[in-house]
Amino acid sequence: MSKPEYQGPPEEYYNEKEARKYTSNSRIQQIQVDLAQRAYDLLELPKDAHRLLLDIGCGSGLSGEVLEQNGHNWIGVDISRAMLDVAKERLEDEVNQPEMNDFVQLDMGAGLPFQAAVFDGAISISAIQWLCHSNSKRDNPQKRLLKFFESLFCVSFSFS
Repeated sequence: MSKPEYQGPPEEYYNEKEARKYTSNSRIQQIQVDLAQRAYDLLELPKDAHRLLLDIGCGSGLSGEVLEQNGHNWIGVDISRAMLDVAKERLEDEVNQPEMNDFVQLDMGAGLPFQAAVFDGAISISAIQWLCHSNSKRDNPQKRLLKFFESLFCVSFSFS
């Protein structure tokens, strides 16, 4: 089985069928939750306050749930409309203040369009590798990666 990144751009690969298949796979769910928990732990956020966090390439919201379970609000960004639709459905099914989280459809390879220091931290699980692949002649992975990393100023990590 070939990696999804080799099958085409994520906004095409993750159609409604693939988005639901991905989200319902228990092995994928566990891997995503474990990776998200580890990424969250690495943020070393203070325990005394709720923070606003960014989930880059949030997909169907599996990793965002970890942020929520740790007491934080989060904004999820993803290029796949189908994945975001699944995330919204999953969030609506929960009773844990779904209005405190939101989703934005965007291409992280075009940069993040947020103001400086609007987020207190960020995680990205199983997403950045998509920037390393060219799906058309106009895609330049190096430029897309640079644009993405240059735009991370929207995240502030100073908690002293």
